[in-house]
Amino acid sequence: MSRFFDAIRRADESRQVAASLAPVPSGPGRTLAVVSNKGGVGKTTVATNLAVYLRAMREDLPVLVIGLDDQSTIDRMFEIGTRSGATIADALRAGSLAGAIRLGHYGVHYVPTSARIGELKRELQDPDRLRRTIASSGWRGVVIVDTKSDLEVLTQNALRASDLALVLARDLGSVTEAGKVFELLQLWGRPGNAARILLSQVDLRVKYASGEARDILALLLAEIRRLEYPLLGSFVSSSPKVEALLSNPDRVVRSVLHGAPTSLVHRQLRHLAEELLEILRPDAVDSAEPAAAAPGPAPADPAPAREPDAPRRPLAVDVSAWLGLPPVPQVGAESI
Repeated sequence: MSRFFDAIRRADESRQVAASLAPVPSGPGRTLAVVSNKGGVGKTTVATNLAVYLRAMREDLPVLVIGLDDQSTIDRMFEIGTRSGATIADALRAGSLAGAIRLGHYGVHYVPTSARIGELKRELQDPDRLRRTIASSGWRGVVIVDTKSDLEVLTQNALRASDLALVLARDLGSVTEAGKVFELLQLWGRPGNAARILLSQVDLRVKYASGEARDILALLLAEIRRLEYPLLGSFVSSSPKVEALLSNPDRVVRSVLHGAPTSLVHRQLRHLAEELLEILRPDAVDSAEPAAAAPGPAPADPAPAREPDAPRRPLAVDVSAWLGLPPVPQVGAESI
């Protein structure tokens, strides 16, 4: 075991937190952590757009986005009006999200980011601060936690709070780094399916002239199978059109759903949201499910997609069952 994990083990033992290492539900809802120890894999893009898709597909499902990075992308996508009030750094110091949660664009709630959140790395000694902070809020929905490209204390807090961690990878280097997340969760006694790899920012134009793998997707799938890591059935490819939604002359961040509804990435994110809603049902979360089928190209739509006039709900997913809410009748068979 690496010195990194030896240090974590010694720190845990010195704080005598062995009793808290067992997985504890984060609250009435479900918490997703989006993590990678390697940058450039699209963590914030996935976290923010997944929030938008979940809300569009289930308008009765509250979605909250929390960013543990010092970048302001979350605020630029969801902020309405002038920014003021408590940030995520303030909330973690206080151990409460009261007064920090805001309603943003697309019906998504978020906690404002903090440019000085890095200071908490020196202040926080408790790896369960975020879990308890979320639990005390009583949030009845999905919480999506975006993280920095490291495995330091804030990212550890996100992993400890999560019901499911999405470990993003786009190349062989990030697949190797993903192993550190699985090793850390194993050290904490978490089940093997508490994290799954999501292939993200995959450049489908990359081809190889020799070898068994003829393209980057086949290469990554072969490596993940060799390492026996759990894998989501969905994946997200890279796209210049999506990059333009993040960096443009207007200096605003637009969602894929509203800015690129005819793109391949739109269909991939829709499939990802559907898959996660199914996984996060209580009878699915607590079961030892086999690894998902290998991802493949999203099927072509029979007609160009368009921006929906109203939010839709996915078929055969009873979100109310795991929120403790009265059953909500499904409407329509049309998907976004």
